[in-house]
Amino acid sequence: MLKSTAIAFTISIGLASAALAECNFEGETITIVVPFGEGGGTSQTFGFFQPYLQKYLPGSPLIQMLNVPGGGSMKGANQFHNNQVVDGTYLLATSTSTVLNQAAGNPLVEYDLGAYKPVALIESNVHWFTSPTVSATAYDLGPLKERSLNLFALNSPSSADMFHVWIINKLGLDNARPIPGLSSSNGYQAFLRGEIQLSSHGTANYLRQVKQGIDAGEITDLMTLGWIQPDGSIERVPYAPDTPTFAEQFETMTGAPLSDDDLDTYMAINAIWNQASKALFLPTETSDEIVQCWTNAFAEIVKDADFIAEAPNRLGPFPLIIGDDARPVMARATSLSDGVVDQLNTALKANGLSYRIER
Repeated sequence: MLKSTAIAFTISIGLASAALAECNFEGETITIVVPFGEGGGTSQTFGFFQPYLQKYLPGSPLIQMLNVPGGGSMKGANQFHNNQVVDGTYLLATSTSTVLNQAAGNPLVEYDLGAYKPVALIESNVHWFTSPTVSATAYDLGPLKERSLNLFALNSPSSADMFHVWIINKLGLDNARPIPGLSSSNGYQAFLRGEIQLSSHGTANYLRQVKQGIDAGEITDLMTLGWIQPDGSIERVPYAPDTPTFAEQFETMTGAPLSDDDLDTYMAINAIWNQASKALFLPTETSDEIVQCWTNAFAEIVKDADFIAEAPNRLGPFPLIIGDDARPVMARATSLSDGVVDQLNTALKANGLSYRIER
């Protein structure tokens, strides 16, 4: 268990050398391609980094974001892929949907996140909760299992929402049914009105909206997806140390720990949904020196006093994963094994959803 959240902006960083790389972006304009509309989560995340990047990149370049929405982020990511500039002035920002489109083998994907040079990953987590009228005791899934019907939001089965289906199925909640077309935000409102029994939020909205309801006894906390450590172990999130992880709840409900394809699927889901929730990449042929300029800048950013003060409320409390340490995460996130695909497709079929991950 973590000792405190004070470590939140230490970093997990992989660099070839601690020596400062030689590069200078003075007078340059850095373009970060954001494959989503303005004002969305990815724009907000990297907009937060803008002034810090200008401060810590050599030469204090102008940082601009180029929003290219469309196709569930595929339009902008494909545009980046087909127009790569390797001088350190052209980058791609991604979100979960960008990763999942590649992992699921969408035929419209031209980009290859595994081939790019990772600069930084910004982690998040997922929380599930219910109403005290459904389960009055925190973390107790038993009353949900006993009910005849539990409803939950599912915006699109082809999005990361498919992971909800697998998670809920693996807990043995066979009476749970998704409501397709209901977004997370609208689902939360439906939950507050008592229209659905299971709801979820990511870290930012959990801290902003859900935690106060839990503290007031108006919401029953159930679990988080869990926080994967560099050694592969699964920890509770630092800001909810009493809340069990999915892995713990799985063992409680089934009597056995996650293993084999179940564990592989969980690790893939966690990589896509949590560890690579937001990411920044340089093009494939970018030199090691330029990559190091960028990773050095992020290493300085996380030591900045203003960043340390602001980041927990803007990004969440997790360490950034910087440089080469991001590579194994992206490998897990973008390359789903046949066993993982079978697990996800089986869960989709069991819930009457027609979407399938194709191989």
